[in-house]
Amino acid sequence: FVNYRVNKSLFPNLSFWENKSLSFSNYYSTATSTLMVVGDLMYGGMFQYEICEDMNVIPKKYYYEKSLFDILKEQGYETKALYYPDAGDGKSAQKRKLVGFQSDLDITLDYEEYISEINRILKKEKPFALMLCNTISNVSLNHYIQNLYFESGLDRWKKGYEFIDSCIGEIIKLLCEEGLMKNTTIIFYGDHGDDYFTHGNHEGLTHAIEPYANLIHTPFWIYDNRLVENGECKDLICTIDIKNIVEMLLKMPDIRFSWHDLHIPLQKYVFARNAYAAQPERSGSFNKGYCVVDGKFLLMASNNGLELYDIEMDVECHNNLLNYFIYKDKLLHLNQELNSTMRFHYRYIFNMNTIRQIRQVFYYYRERLYEEVQK
Repeated sequence: FVNYRVNKSLFPNLSFWENKSLSFSNYYSTATSTLMVVGDLMYGGMFQYEICEDMNVIPKKYYYEKSLFDILKEQGYETKALYYPDAGDGKSAQKRKLVGFQSDLDITLDYEEYISEINRILKKEKPFALMLCNTISNVSLNHYIQNLYFESGLDRWKKGYEFIDSCIGEIIKLLCEEGLMKNTTIIFYGDHGDDYFTHGNHEGLTHAIEPYANLIHTPFWIYDNRLVENGECKDLICTIDIKNIVEMLLKMPDIRFSWHDLHIPLQKYVFARNAYAAQPERSGSFNKGYCVVDGKFLLMASNNGLELYDIEMDVECHNNLLNYFIYKDKLLHLNQELNSTMRFHYRYIFNMNTIRQIRQVFYYYRERLYEEVQK
């Protein structure tokens, strides 16, 4: 989200269409893994694959009976998920019915094939529902872009984002040429960000790590010709809300309406994680983490302990507010020894109101976090 906002020059097409859309500044992804997020979105919940010990396991029993695409297919839509250039565990994702029991996840390493298949579906008269995944911004996949081999890795990440933006422009151009923009809803979401080793090396992983804000706070906007308003919406939503949003949008009559006409339930907090419940941790690289976030505070529990961040002030989650406290006998005590050595600007931030606020936030969200993890 921060990368997207700061580096606007990399995203001319996305910026243009976001300005014509309803954008959500308080959207959070439910996981730090692309395929986990796809499953959460399609089934509208996080429980479908929690029993899987890794991304290749096929559940013996599924928690949800239908995906969003299954429902739309029953209503007469042509449904397809197109994935470019690589899904890593894509073949197993197909076997696991990641996008539904009646729809496929098609993976192509050829960009022209990817665009050609999109164009083929758009030219049909049948209504369509497409999930178009482009993961080329992944640092391990941007080598699919031509003429990048000899560039520094510190520069190549930009090319991945530029390629995605160009891809979005090309897809919307196809919609416009077919005269479909008037009756097509576009939902653009980010599955996760990347962390370039600012929270540890994780043996080289940049995502699939603990759900810090810079990984789960991602762009999300909706373009629908019927929406009265564009601009920014500050409602707190997450990935599992998208299925409900899509179903509500498709039920709306062909007249102008507002976001609040959809009656999407307001939430006090959302939940995210970086692994399925049954996945084992791998010391030094794959630390399991769970968090609750309300748009201002993020509380996380992992095998590294508890962490609390003010993500308005500290968007990258570098200053764990719990470092200034000692947790003992289920109470949060100010670390008096540390506090006595701190002067200057610290005193104007950590006043008594701040200390009281941190305690209240910690106690409340600690209970909420444990409730969500127990689920």
